[in-house]
Amino acid sequence: MRHAGLALAALLLVSQSVRVPSEDRSSVLLTGTYLGNELRPDNANPYSSPLHRTYYVRTEEGTWSLVSSSDVAEVLVAHTLALAPGHVRSDRSNLLDSLKRWEKFNFRAEPDRRVGVGRNAFLVYIPRTDDPRKEDRFEADFTPSTTHVLPSTGN
Repeated sequence: MRHAGLALAALLLVSQSVRVPSEDRSSVLLTGTYLGNELRPDNANPYSSPLHRTYYVRTEEGTWSLVSSSDVAEVLVAHTLALAPGHVRSDRSNLLDSLKRWEKFNFRAEPDRRVGVGRNAFLVYIPRTDDPRKEDRFEADFTPSTTHVLPSTGN
């Protein structure tokens, strides 16, 4: 029971929106094009199959794969408590849920400095539609675009 209480407390802390001080908002905003989303299984545990939603966003620099932090927390709680797949929290939609394919939006990204994450791991923040002073946090992987160099013709 003690572990269940700790896991629930962790879920509640992670699933809360992030309030950003005004001085932090001065960071560079990126403009992304929403490509779509899909439900993906969690590959961390072969014995269960909780799903999480992955959103895909394209920028000039490459493609971002975003998973909301609350979805990551749900998967963690499900593994800790050995729960059946499903949503633990109430589904609160984010900006990405309201976008149509190819629509543009702004977001900011910071490198994820946690131990054990890859060098292409980022934390992405997207302003909420109901309160622009708050942001939804996503864990993201970035895949850079490959640049194709055309061979010179020698003219």
